[in-house]
Amino acid sequence: MPSLLFGLSLLSMALSTQTHSRPIINLWPNGNPGGWTRSDKESSEKSPDSDLLLVKGVSTPTLEVFKSKSAKPGAPMVLVCPGGGYFIEAIEHEGWEIATRLNLAGIHAAVLKYRLPIREQDKPLHKVVLQDTQRALRLLRSRAQEFGVTPDRVGILGFSAGGHAAAMTSTTPDGTYEAQDDADKLSPRPDFTVLIYPAYLNVEGTLQLAKGLTIDKYTPPTFIVQAMDDPIPIEGSLAYTHACHFAKVPVELHLFPKGGHGYGLRTHEPGLKTWPDLLIAWLDRLYP
Repeated sequence: MPSLLFGLSLLSMALSTQTHSRPIINLWPNGNPGGWTRSDKESSEKSPDSDLLLVKGVSTPTLEVFKSKSAKPGAPMVLVCPGGGYFIEAIEHEGWEIATRLNLAGIHAAVLKYRLPIREQDKPLHKVVLQDTQRALRLLRSRAQEFGVTPDRVGILGFSAGGHAAAMTSTTPDGTYEAQDDADKLSPRPDFTVLIYPAYLNVEGTLQLAKGLTIDKYTPPTFIVQAMDDPIPIEGSLAYTHACHFAKVPVELHLFPKGGHGYGLRTHEPGLKTWPDLLIAWLDRLYP
């Protein structure tokens, strides 16, 4: 597998050369479930402090498919969910960049630009996001032959709030919206789960899983990464890991002493910057 440094050195080139060749799928071609929409328009901007591209006001969710040119038969597909507190989406460094990194390692990916909830009416906040993640997984499975992937090797990766959405998707066995087409006959649950500095996984101040997260023997194998100085408490990752262990679900947890939050692939911490290589090695073991 290419090293992390090699992958990052090719990142800009890979993004620029593939921009116009990636399929972009409208999740709900017949309209959002229940006619849901926002009154504001979708917009994007660079964050003033870190020059990161952020998306706001998403009403029309899409799925951007990053098919790896170096993938071997049976390579998994990873649905990527950027973070942003269910308020924005860090679509660049927690979406396109990790998808490109996975592609360089021979792994397919798809970046989900999910609907952002209307905080005054959408309770819980992840309600519409969960519908989008479930729909995205089903669409990827329904078009597996087109994308050259195996339908039972479609997993999910989420950062921060996207990690919470990934965890909810992994622990919700049934669909949360009315079926739209034949794709919705397929499973809405991922085959594996990757949580990168996940948020909202525990009851505050405890090692108890948050409401809605029920881990059992059907929960997918899970890979978790977090820094111990993250402002999002590590108790969420610990609670999820313990619940997986108790349910005999394969789980791999990596805690690093420093790194904070929201780094994606851009951390300079010597240990933490190895997390993509650790993830790729884990996927190689899961699907040899």
